[in-house]
Amino acid sequence: MYKFHSVKILLIILLAFLQAMAGNTGKIAGQILDSETGEPLIGANVLIKDSPYGASTDFDGYYTILNIPPGNYTIQAMYIGYNTTEVKDVRVSVDLTSKIDVKLSPKTLEIAETITVVAKRQAVQKDVTATTAVVGSEEIAALPVTEISEVLSLQAGYVDGHMRGGRSGEIAYWIDGVPVTDAYDGGTVVEVNK
Repeated sequence: MYKFHSVKILLIILLAFLQAMAGNTGKIAGQILDSETGEPLIGANVLIKDSPYGASTDFDGYYTILNIPPGNYTIQAMYIGYNTTEVKDVRVSVDLTSKIDVKLSPKTLEIAETITVVAKRQAVQKDVTATTAVVGSEEIAALPVTEISEVLSLQAGYVDGHMRGGRSGEIAYWIDGVPVTDAYDGGTVVEVNK
């Protein structure tokens, strides 16, 4: 009985450690510049709208916001004497960096307006060292599919449960940043309902 109890506690500690090691957040980084001179703005505030996340720029105008849950956000960049600029639809993915550079324009004393910009997804992710396919909720809603396996079968290189010639046990399955791969046979642990 005592031996089983200690093994159970050890297993719980090991699972907690593995969960802590797994990345389940992303980050936003970039530079804030003056739109007229191109000079970096020191101490500009960059906030994620309607959230507690934010940062200030350093001496070169760079900022980094860490530990952001995956999703789409609106970024606000503000600096005294400049118009506030919003960048909408900034996508944050697990373990990836979304690079958002903003140019702030000086404001006149009479008019204080907010400039809104819509973010575009980068064609090339510079911090990804392997081939990756991220399928978001918008893409899944637009596809004629009812199951996760059908979404996978539409991805390049996925043939009959195998990815790019590998074995089926070599694929990692993640749902909302949480690994759901069975350690025994490499399949999924969780079945997603239709």
